[in-house]
Amino acid sequence: MQPFRQSNGISRALYWARGRRGFTLIELIFVLTILAISAAFVAARMSSFFRGRALNFEARRILSLTHYGQSRAVAEGVPVVLWLNTKDSTYGLTVQSSFNDTDGDIHANLYTLDPSLSLQTITNDGSSISEQDDEKLGVPQDLAFIRFTPDGFFDDSSVRKITLSQGLDTALDLVPMLNRLGYEIRPASNAN
Repeated sequence: MQPFRQSNGISRALYWARGRRGFTLIELIFVLTILAISAAFVAARMSSFFRGRALNFEARRILSLTHYGQSRAVAEGVPVVLWLNTKDSTYGLTVQSSFNDTDGDIHANLYTLDPSLSLQTITNDGSSISEQDDEKLGVPQDLAFIRFTPDGFFDDSSVRKITLSQGLDTALDLVPMLNRLGYEIRPASNAN
């Protein structure tokens, strides 16, 4: 090979580029191996990220449903119940059954939890019987619930805490605000 001469107007980089037109097979295998290892690390991190998103999404959906229930109770002037079935991992919102017509609530909502999540509730000691103890309030039997009255508040028989958990280490609580105007999301705690 001749020593490189600058006199013919070809730069050193162009001289080497003319002789080499691509990558060798070894170089390509090496780069693909590095990309595969990087993808394995990223996939592990992303799976935990998406699991955390499911918990956050579900908590925000229940919180939004409480806002919708309050608004609907005020707008329609009837009690609205947000019920929670911890056994079936379902929850929903409907007008209280004593005020329903025979066809049912056409605006009722029903949701199912993500299979990786679990739902627990802590109920109040308040009863679901009227103040005169002469009638049931029409809330679902054996289900936890939040009952929004036509003035927009929730009554004393509503749940105190809703805990959404994912595995053993991550959980969020939906609890009443201190001013009792609604619910809010907090990191899970063991306090009742």
